[in-house]
Amino acid sequence: MIRVKDGFRILFLGDSITDIKFNRRFSYKIHGSKVYALQVAKELNKKYKNLEFFYKGVASDRTYHVYDRLTKDCISLNPDIIIMLIGVNDAWEHYVPEQYPPLLRPMKPHMSEIYRRLNCELDGVQLFVLLPFMIDSMPEKKPFHKVLNEYREILADMAAENNAQIVDLQQMFNVAQTKVSPSKLAVDGIHPTNLGHKLIAEEVLKNLN
Repeated sequence: MIRVKDGFRILFLGDSITDIKFNRRFSYKIHGSKVYALQVAKELNKKYKNLEFFYKGVASDRTYHVYDRLTKDCISLNPDIIIMLIGVNDAWEHYVPEQYPPLLRPMKPHMSEIYRRLNCELDGVQLFVLLPFMIDSMPEKKPFHKVLNEYREILADMAAENNAQIVDLQQMFNVAQTKVSPSKLAVDGIHPTNLGHKLIAEEVLKNLN
């Protein structure tokens, strides 16, 4: 369980799913302007005083992009809690290599270095890792599950090795898809709608004490 206290600095780190500007800009397509990070912050502000939030989601980022900007967008902010959702683009790059240059920057060594720096340079920081997911609103993307699951397993193992809190969003969405149409959760299978973001936010809040 992640502990929250008055005055904490909370950082959301990730790709387009966490990128507030991206989701607002393309809301007419993906219907997801109410990003989970904003919903989490709104609820926490009702319970705690003087919290400070940082939103560092960048559309299309892979783990090596997070590694490249780690000092500016993480270390220098000295957060007490880091909520990180990254990896789906790494898997997609592997899944459709014809769309990208040759893969020269694999995920695992960059994540290893990210964890090393966080543990060495941010004393006492609490790590909260959300595993990437795909929602089955586009049948043609279903084969991607196999590749994504391989990346999710690596991310889960590395998070556990570094004593991070882990939430498997795929399991959560698998249950949700039995209750509502997948297209109501993510039109394109990747970027959540407002409802999808709401479910992520609720899952995060369950793990914040």
